[in-house]
Amino acid sequence: MRSIIYVAGFIFILFVSCDKYENDKFRNDDSNTGFYNSTSVLNEPKELWKFKTNGGIYASLVSDEKSVYVGSTDSAFYSLNKITGKENWRFKTRGSINSTAIIKEKYTYFLSYDGYLYKLNKKNGKLAWKFKTDGENGHVIKDYFDPNRLVKDFWDFYQSSPVISDNSILFGCGKKFYSVDLNTGKEIWSFATEGSVHSSPAIKDNKILFGSFDSKMYCLDINAGHELWSYQTGKDTTYYVWLGVQASPAIEGDRVYLGSRDANIYCFDINSGDTLWTNKNFEQSWMPSSFAVGEKLYCGSSDGFSFYAIDKNSGNIDYRLKTNSYTFSSPAIDSQMAYIGSANGRLYGIDIQNQKIVWEFKTHGVLNDTLGVYNEKGELVAEEYKALGSKMDVRNFENYVKFYEQMFENYGAILSSPIVQEGIIYFGSADGFIYSVSSIK
Repeated sequence: MRSIIYVAGFIFILFVSCDKYENDKFRNDDSNTGFYNSTSVLNEPKELWKFKTNGGIYASLVSDEKSVYVGSTDSAFYSLNKITGKENWRFKTRGSINSTAIIKEKYTYFLSYDGYLYKLNKKNGKLAWKFKTDGENGHVIKDYFDPNRLVKDFWDFYQSSPVISDNSILFGCGKKFYSVDLNTGKEIWSFATEGSVHSSPAIKDNKILFGSFDSKMYCLDINAGHELWSYQTGKDTTYYVWLGVQASPAIEGDRVYLGSRDANIYCFDINSGDTLWTNKNFEQSWMPSSFAVGEKLYCGSSDGFSFYAIDKNSGNIDYRLKTNSYTFSSPAIDSQMAYIGSANGRLYGIDIQNQKIVWEFKTHGVLNDTLGVYNEKGELVAEEYKALGSKMDVRNFENYVKFYEQMFENYGAILSSPIVQEGIIYFGSADGFIYSVSSIK
């Protein structure tokens, strides 16, 4: 299903003004900086089109000259015409697709929760090969209501998104990190960790870096797969909640920046692994949002309900803006603006030069709200929130999960990280829609 709203001249504008047609991987480059060489979206954008899938969208979109690509929790991977939103093709797997794809020449690659890495012809969606891992799994925690029971962590939304180096494709799946031959689909090497690897790798020279839910940050030799160094972040040995590296590292020069669910952010020397600074002043909020790297570091937070700008040299908070809900989405930035989604169904446009939110875009879910848990400003209404929890009898983990699933689907929570290309923003939502929005006139 698609809904199209676009203006005369849009096609012409898109094809004559592009500096770069492709945003071909998660966070847009091998360093995971989240920086896009795009015209800034300075004013509140309007919907160009939206496309409905049969599940939620947690992964981010990637694009080439003509199409955008993304997977859904409905187990399908989609190719859409980027101008009209019309479906080109879809490919069905046997598991939820929470991994952002990568494009290389004629092919696109992505992971599914069925434990396979897929290589598809991006023109027609035909399978070139698939690589079987040892299996995907979610992070496990102690049941909040029954500590004697282990359950899958509801907040473990993502899978690792692959990166390509020469003739190998590298990614995490289950408790392992893999290097696979790009042409044959055969394993080159694998590296075992003690937790689920859902962090997406960053590359510099011969080094590849990623995090694991075993709470470690790893730096491996990209060719041989042996460990160069690792760093142990904080570990919660009581409930297994305040632990794990869910975010993806970002690299600038010889520095690596990382957020962790131990409620800290870190800066490492990429060569030695030495800690250059840490900051724990985030009100015990997980830091699951990956950094965008510009003049400062930019990220979201979970319980902090905020967008942060961080000084790169000291790690100190430069400024903070309220997003009013859980902000797992990682920001996209250009020279003037940041764009980030929140669980209240708002996409925020932030002027990073003047340090203020200048617009918000509301998803289909927000515009068709039936719960009343968030007000018109996107702020949580405590009474309605508690009333919904009481109605759904949130006294066991299963109902707790259903409670948040209903909220996120109802409001179109934006857990997907937006991309921006020539003044057009693409993102997915828990309401099942893929969106294209812009303020182009």
